[in-house]
Amino acid sequence: MIMAKEFWKRRLLVVILIVAGSILILFPAWLPDSGFPSTDERTAEGGQLEETTSKGFSLPTEESAVEGLQLLLLLGSAVFWFGAAKSAGEIGPFYRVMGAVGIAAALGEADYLVNDNLNIPSWILFVIPALYILFLSLKYRRQFPAFYTEFTSHPAAGFFASAFMMIYVLARLLGTPHLWKATLKSNYHPDVPSTVQGYLELLACYLLFVGTIGLCLRDRRHDVTED
Repeated sequence: MIMAKEFWKRRLLVVILIVAGSILILFPAWLPDSGFPSTDERTAEGGQLEETTSKGFSLPTEESAVEGLQLLLLLGSAVFWFGAAKSAGEIGPFYRVMGAVGIAAALGEADYLVNDNLNIPSWILFVIPALYILFLSLKYRRQFPAFYTEFTSHPAAGFFASAFMMIYVLARLLGTPHLWKATLKSNYHPDVPSTVQGYLELLACYLLFVGTIGLCLRDRRHDVTED
């Protein structure tokens, strides 16, 4: 009975976290905006697109809510990795490695904050996570095969694969201005590529978050590394 209760508590927590993540990635769509400018405002003399926008026009682009939510999801994933490291046993150090990778990714999303507020190159912030990852990877390299077996044998690995595909293929392809200029023609707006790319990266961060939850909150009685 106790084990059954723990099982349902874990499942309920997973559902709540996934739903919360779904609400987060939809949040920017609820932000108020004034809509697209009129045709006259969008086009200059001769029917050519103006590169400037009308007063009050805005889109939730990389520098606003979308990037902030990416940062939040990446940090949340890192917290789960570090939190589950102890219960992961011998492969725990690689859970901390994944947590450090999440922090490094979050720093990559927050580089604009560094550039705006700190008078240092943004790459300096990556030194500490990189050294930490290198140290753990070398020290516990013999445990890596066990971690790799656990990671790739879990269905959550599919979320990670989908996220990387979305970041490095779809976001790069659909974030290309030439594609949208050819598609939208006179209706093209300069914010469209960055907005689409930002939302795809946000969805990828959500997939990473869901995959992390699946790996970190699973029942370890069936841990493949203990067979």
